[in-house]
Amino acid sequence: MNTSHKSEKQNIRKFLIDRRNELSSEYELKNNSHIHIKTLLEDIGKCKIGSYFPFRNEISTKLIHELLFSLEFEISLPCVNDEDQNLIFRNWKTNDDLVKNKYSILQPKDDAIEDYPVMIIVPLVGFSMSGYRLGYGGGYYDRFMDAKNKSGKIITVGFGYTFQEVNDLPIESHDQKLNWILTEKYLYKIA
Repeated sequence: MNTSHKSEKQNIRKFLIDRRNELSSEYELKNNSHIHIKTLLEDIGKCKIGSYFPFRNEISTKLIHELLFSLEFEISLPCVNDEDQNLIFRNWKTNDDLVKNKYSILQPKDDAIEDYPVMIIVPLVGFSMSGYRLGYGGGYYDRFMDAKNKSGKIITVGFGYTFQEVNDLPIESHDQKLNWILTEKYLYKIA
């Protein structure tokens, strides 16, 4: 890995997490993402959707989850597989008990059914309008998207606040491109 890219990413990541900690509560009040995602949901029709529970001031998925359930979509949540460091998605319904994984992120229990979502809503620390995302650096979503795109297409929607946009995000060979960007203000299709 290019060391300058790695340290540049770490600097951008720290800056954006600090910014999110400072601005998230103000921007959350304007979170209309559930309205913006409706057109995409109408286009793809009923299917399994992978989502997540927000962590460390990430944008809230609560209204999107409510919308998905009201439209009778099935939701699954990511689970970290500690053995191979990969993500799998497990089915989730509102009253299912969740457990914290090693990062303290809520996920379904091991006995929940593994799902294969057609579309996933991907958390991010930063994003570029060219469709790349900056995560926490673990590579879980990049590995998942890479594997899925080799075995068949999956629709990926990066989800964050508008202030998380980065004009010149350093890209590495393992970084996977998103299909859409969803924020509190808009839904944007990556060309």
